[in-house]
Amino acid sequence: MKNSAIDNYCVIMAGGIGSRFWPLSRKGSPKQFLDIVGSGRSMIQETFDRLDTFVPVENLLVMTGETFRKQMLNELPALHPTQILTEPQRRNTAPAIAYAAYKIATVNPEAMMIVSPADHYIGNVSAYRRTLIEAVHYARKENCLMTIGIEPTFPATGYGYIELTDQALADGIGPIALFKEKPDEAEAKRLLATGRYLWNSGIFVWQVKDIITALEEHLPEVAVHFAEIQAYGQNNETEVVAEAFMACPSISIDYGVMEKADNVCTVKADFEWDDLGTWQSLQRFREIHPMESDTDTNCRQGRLILEDSPETMVHMGVKGKDVVVVGLEDYLVVDLEDTLLIAPKNDQQRLHQLMDKYAKQLNK
Repeated sequence: MKNSAIDNYCVIMAGGIGSRFWPLSRKGSPKQFLDIVGSGRSMIQETFDRLDTFVPVENLLVMTGETFRKQMLNELPALHPTQILTEPQRRNTAPAIAYAAYKIATVNPEAMMIVSPADHYIGNVSAYRRTLIEAVHYARKENCLMTIGIEPTFPATGYGYIELTDQALADGIGPIALFKEKPDEAEAKRLLATGRYLWNSGIFVWQVKDIITALEEHLPEVAVHFAEIQAYGQNNETEVVAEAFMACPSISIDYGVMEKADNVCTVKADFEWDDLGTWQSLQRFREIHPMESDTDTNCRQGRLILEDSPETMVHMGVKGKDVVVVGLEDYLVVDLEDTLLIAPKNDQQRLHQLMDKYAKQLNK
């Protein structure tokens, strides 16, 4: 069957709380609702905008927490309330994708399903769409599970890696050899030196029937809870699905399916990409894409003075406030109306642990 736009569906994954962006991102207003890059649009709105014309608006679904349902509809008023899918508790990506897949299959068993995180920066929307179209056509033709691969630009330790087969290396699209977990820096440098690896973007494309087959083969302990649901599209769908989520283990689609399946393929992205998941990644992004001033868009009236403070990042969140930092090397300073965070950022894992600890302690 030839693919047409009417068969294209997209599930935007927006269930996280963005704890690594604390205190800017909080449990009541996580980063998908924030304008992280200063575009004038929130991250979820930018993700929605990119899919315009390629995915019919009625085929867009957003996966988020139940507490964000109303806020999500305010952000995306073009969506009907039934297009907001919710989970009662976070169970990682596999249960969420299983829910969406089985729901879509009841409406269109021939559907192509795109899975897109809500917190990515995409630099060239036209190229992004071209890449997705190529992935959709290849996945339908080959009955495979596609992941969008990103050309590495530095030895990242926060991303998973995809080893390319000779075919994928030569053609820019094709089967992968294997997935590799997030490496340490030495291993990341070794992988880059081979020229055979891409970053795993977490953007997936597959036929809905193929991901259901893969879930039932590799993650039956998740698939069974959503396969047996008869309430899709009914008034009690939310309640029945909530019970299914609570019965599922917390597991990612990468670990539960993609690392085990033998029909995984990739296409090399032809667009600028960044996973803006941490303060460190935002600092790297702004070095490449400097803003009109050293301050954030809502704080242009304030002035920032950095003295003898190499690699230090300052986020100014109080309009008109001047900030002076002297003698702090490789620190993170986040100055908001109700919270001031000052912490060394050279140990990324330790910083994330501290932010999670104090977010819970301060209940923010």
